[in-house]
Amino acid sequence: MSNLGSISAGLFFVLAVNGSIAQQEKSTLIRYATVHVGNGEVIDNAYVVFHGSEISRVSDANKSRINPSDYDTIIDADGKHLYPGFILMDSRIGLIEIDQVKATHDFRETGKFLPNVRALPAFNAESKILRTIRSNGVLMAQIAPNGAVISGTSSLMKLDGDNWQESVFQGDEGIFLEWPSRARMTGWWAEPGKSKENKKYEDQVSEIIQFFAEAKADQALDGHVHANLRFESMADLFNGDQRLYVRVDHAKDILDAVQFFRESGVQNMVIVGGAEADLVINELKENDIPVIIDRVHKLPIHTDDPIEKPYRIAGVLQKAGIKIAFATSGSMETMIGRNLPFQVGTAIYHGLPYEQAIRALSLSPAEIMGVSETIGSIEPGKVATFFLCEGDPLDIRTNQIEAAYIMGKPIDLSNHQSRLAEKFMKKHGVD
Repeated sequence: MSNLGSISAGLFFVLAVNGSIAQQEKSTLIRYATVHVGNGEVIDNAYVVFHGSEISRVSDANKSRINPSDYDTIIDADGKHLYPGFILMDSRIGLIEIDQVKATHDFRETGKFLPNVRALPAFNAESKILRTIRSNGVLMAQIAPNGAVISGTSSLMKLDGDNWQESVFQGDEGIFLEWPSRARMTGWWAEPGKSKENKKYEDQVSEIIQFFAEAKADQALDGHVHANLRFESMADLFNGDQRLYVRVDHAKDILDAVQFFRESGVQNMVIVGGAEADLVINELKENDIPVIIDRVHKLPIHTDDPIEKPYRIAGVLQKAGIKIAFATSGSMETMIGRNLPFQVGTAIYHGLPYEQAIRALSLSPAEIMGVSETIGSIEPGKVATFFLCEGDPLDIRTNQIEAAYIMGKPIDLSNHQSRLAEKFMKKHGVD
């Protein structure tokens, strides 16, 4: 290339970079909204400013002054509410498209111990379900495989992007473990049957303990002649960079899982499900173990439990000082993801304080996954991932989300269902 060509190419590069920076630094002011920060705080009349993807200012409009001419875009949000983007935990969104069509399933592999299996590259960023879910304020999701004892690694995904590379926010942040149960439930979710003893329970637990012991021992070896991919995939569990998510429900099984955690060398553990976590609160607090409640709208696991127990447990755990988050795992879980806010609304009615519910949908899951310095709340220095709502997003009767941003980018809130509704309303002359 000639010198002139080099100079031209360099100039083009500089202009392109500078243009990109200029574009990123365009500022947006949202004024007069009621801001639900995500940490329990509420600012009734607020200024929120973001430059590109970063929030630069959050202040009380009654106590501060601002010059609107300083900003490229101004959004008047008087009477509306601004919430941090909700985060759905332990989800198969993007891994399942149609529940009844197995060809659209990509969330499990063959085998029992698969810590090396990654959900990340299987994520379908073009799934129609993503649009439906984010229209209710769920802007991020932790996707995780299942179906094995150790099913693989989970990742935190933005529900906006053309491919998995553009969608990933935090890749391979945790490993999921299916803890065995002493009792095997019969029947199905609508008609639970009697429980039967799992006579292989002790052997299954021993197998897990042995596998983790071998993986930990593998970390101490230098100069592997033949690398063990499964053991190497678990290294970050022992140095604290990854979390171990343990799916377990019964109180005695939770206690066994906690004991295993204390002895395994794993640095961070999270209970997923925890239907009887309220019975072992002291043990969870002593070991600083959060709980991801897998579904609020479900029946209790015992026929003699109060029917409303699944509705109450979030409030009980929060009041006791246990960090909580929410999932919609289980039957038809991908489509049910859209109802996450409304399930949490039920928990509010049964004792969970409102702003603590917002925290459990935003900042708490970010803390659990170790990314709370950048997401989870509407605070300066964090990324602009939030939505503007008229009405209560946790109430199906008033939920009306008007705008949403992921990393400062406004996103399209239309979806397949809303377009069908518009089509047929227009066809039949319905206003």
